[in-house]
Amino acid sequence: MYALRTSTLILLVASTCYSWTPISPRCRVTPSFSTTLSMAKSGKGFGAAPEPPKKKAQEEQVSSSATASSAKPASTPPPVVPMNQGQKALENMRREQAEKRDAELRKVKEIITTDDLVREDAGAAAIPEKVAMRMGKRMLPFVGIPLFGGMGAFVAFWYFATYRDLEFQPALVAVTTIVLLAFGLLGITYSMMSASWDPEREGSALGFDEFSRNVNNLKEGLSRSKENAVIRERMAGMPESEIQAAIRELDKRDELKKKKEQTLKSKIGSELE
Repeated sequence: MYALRTSTLILLVASTCYSWTPISPRCRVTPSFSTTLSMAKSGKGFGAAPEPPKKKAQEEQVSSSATASSAKPASTPPPVVPMNQGQKALENMRREQAEKRDAELRKVKEIITTDDLVREDAGAAAIPEKVAMRMGKRMLPFVGIPLFGGMGAFVAFWYFATYRDLEFQPALVAVTTIVLLAFGLLGITYSMMSASWDPEREGSALGFDEFSRNVNNLKEGLSRSKENAVIRERMAGMPESEIQAAIRELDKRDELKKKKEQTLKSKIGSELE
């Protein structure tokens, strides 16, 4: 029994000697029990493989996708294809038709507004009192002088033929009287046309400038009356609701156009400042 214990001890010492590696006393560290236990819980020091780096793989995938997206060239807008002559002509024709339609709608709106104004106030279509008085004052010289001149010429011919024994041709008497009366009739027209039609402006004494201005206004009025007659015929064949809807759309387009113009003016003013 004693020999068996002795042999076992010898074998244990021999195995220890073969497996022992000398270590410097300065580098030898003897871990405590608590340190060994904490390392065992954290899986360190016992050869346990760490968890697979899932987060790192995901981060690598995100970074690779970001690098690929940054490497792609920025998307550029498609190039603008220039219009050919046919397309330009078609675009100009459409724009002209739209402008013509808007002009007709504005005239329709003006006619409706004028009709409503005349319906509400019957005196709106009458000549203002100041203008009428101005025309009457101008008729005194331009109508009275030729009229009384014609009558005076007739009396003068009679006087010289009766009391002075002078003979005149009847044609001369008739022509002189008719010419003076004709000047009187023309004076009526000139008195009305040479007066200022603006109640707040008197005008000149002879009224040459007012006459030319009023003649142009009269021509424009006649042409406008013809256009209004044509427009009224078209309006007669259209329902009132459709006309009002078209006018509302026109007002919206005009308001949008005004806003764009105001925005452009403000931008230009800010840049100039």
